[in-house]
Amino acid sequence: MLRISLTMIVRNEAATLPRALASVADLVDEIVVVDTGSDDGTRQIAAAARDRHGGPAKVCDVRWCDDFSAARNESLRQATGDWVFWLDADDWLDEPNRRALAELLAGLGDENIVYQMLHTSPAAADGGHPASVARQDRLFRNLPGVGWQGRVHEQVVPSVLRSSGTVRPTSIAILHSGYEDAAVRQQKLARNLRLLEMDHGDRPDDPYVLFYLGMTLAMSGRVAEAIGHLQRSRELLPPRSRFLPRLFLLLADCWRLMGEADRALQICREGLAAFPEDGEISRLASELTSGNRC
Repeated sequence: MLRISLTMIVRNEAATLPRALASVADLVDEIVVVDTGSDDGTRQIAAAARDRHGGPAKVCDVRWCDDFSAARNESLRQATGDWVFWLDADDWLDEPNRRALAELLAGLGDENIVYQMLHTSPAAADGGHPASVARQDRLFRNLPGVGWQGRVHEQVVPSVLRSSGTVRPTSIAILHSGYEDAAVRQQKLARNLRLLEMDHGDRPDDPYVLFYLGMTLAMSGRVAEAIGHLQRSRELLPPRSRFLPRLFLLLADCWRLMGEADRALQICREGLAAFPEDGEISRLASELTSGNRC
């Protein structure tokens, strides 16, 4: 029978880690937690976790080096399962999605597939972060050559595609609470921007780095700077990239915020020509067409 490893990287997550572990520990055969320097009891919480066989979590310490991929790749080195499912400490699954995940895990074979799930964040009460849903690559085979890349907004799909794997979407939703607190949100944005600028310095023509750098600049209020990075990402992304619908939406919204409603509408129309079923682009296009410029 194929085994499932849960992998996590954590630091000072004592407030949310118990909920994350409780939501999935009984569905996996192994729990691997990489701690990057906690001093709040996180490590003790992780060590007390048990997988579905009653086995203790494997907890290891690594020095934080401004690189999420380095920490995630350490968790892969420690994982012995045939498949890897990952969570952050501020993620969790409710009961309907737990059942859906259990069904998916029970049917896994030896195929080389990355399963995407819906990363779902509620709107922040202070209005500083809207509700969002984004596809993330959460479950994949633990194969030689498969690993993470990128200091932040790290990705595993490029390595899976290089190993002749495929990507498959699911409707499983992972709930996330990491952007509700304004102070925490600003700390994360500042950290992400710093790491993305480092990646951009190393790989100035990487379309994924450009996408996330543009997105983060826009979220930080630096809209004019964001536009250039998003436009360059659009030029470099593959024609049917899963990033493109969100890129069209981000780019159009940036032009809207710059007061260029006609230009924003043109971007929406180009996006809908390529992705006619995208509801978010269609919604923004409708707002712009009806004269809602706010």
